[in-house]
Amino acid sequence: MKKLFLFLTLAFLIVNCTTEPVSTDIQTEAKETKSSSLTAKGTYSECDPISINIMAGQFTNAGTILVENDATNLYVTYHALENWFFSEMHLYVGSFANVPAKNGNPIPGQFPYKKSFDPLVQNYTFTIPLSSIILDANKCLYIAAHSSMKNIVNGTVVRTETGWAGDIKFPGKNWATYFNYCLRTCTNEDPPGETTCDTAYMFGNNTFNSLGLSEKWGWVTYYNNVVNGSYTYNLYAGAGQNDITKGYLAGTVTVNIQGSNISVTINATYPGTVFTETHVYLADSPPTTAAPGQFGNQHSLNNTASDTYNLTYSGDGSFWLIVHAGVCTTE
Repeated sequence: MKKLFLFLTLAFLIVNCTTEPVSTDIQTEAKETKSSSLTAKGTYSECDPISINIMAGQFTNAGTILVENDATNLYVTYHALENWFFSEMHLYVGSFANVPAKNGNPIPGQFPYKKSFDPLVQNYTFTIPLSSIILDANKCLYIAAHSSMKNIVNGTVVRTETGWAGDIKFPGKNWATYFNYCLRTCTNEDPPGETTCDTAYMFGNNTFNSLGLSEKWGWVTYYNNVVNGSYTYNLYAGAGQNDITKGYLAGTVTVNIQGSNISVTINATYPGTVFTETHVYLADSPPTTAAPGQFGNQHSLNNTASDTYNLTYSGDGSFWLIVHAGVCTTE
């Protein structure tokens, strides 16, 4: 009887422990980068790749999307973290208006670039001619990177998830996300100095913590019965825990209020500092998120020293404002 029980137990384990074929080959030589340098050489160009996390099942970091370009092609590399593998990839690059979607939800199966893997892989690079991509006036584009992923431990699939990359949510009801990328030109000349990149926020009278938005640092400014005029604030970078002594004064933000019209001008004042992106939240109601990609107003910039938004609100003198910027400084 004991032998029969042991036999049935082993048979149950064999049937219920699903294994997947896993490739031991590395599909590309693309590497995950931890450098913040804008001039470090990438795999396919002289530029350090842009790295965007792949979130599996919305909340688990399972890999990265590495993006770079040369004068001819765009290179998008899917890279999985340890114990994660790809079975399918679907990729869209181009204008947001042309993303295959229904009711605001993207349709990955209709994305123009796709790949299935058997055995599974941890790395793969799509090479896309720039001539085939619709770019905006600033040579920027949107990227929607979808994947089907498996978490495999000791040969057993413990999770099967959908993966998306990016911090901008599609307008539909599902959690699919995307991000933007601007073409870059880098040379192999010795850089003039070390370049570091940071997050920067306009100093305000509230913090993300005090409003219960996030445990991350950042400020929100509330205006109450404000009069028309021009107001200038400091823009601090790298000020963890809202401690400005831990960061540096990267620039200024000038807010010009005229009735319901508000202009927000962001200037880099610290030597060698430029902007790679900016985000602005402006509304009569308080913010409900600390994610810059959901602020409602955003610009992708090609290392510029100034940026301006022209926005409107109800004009009653009371509103909420957040100004975020991605800054890079060469010293």
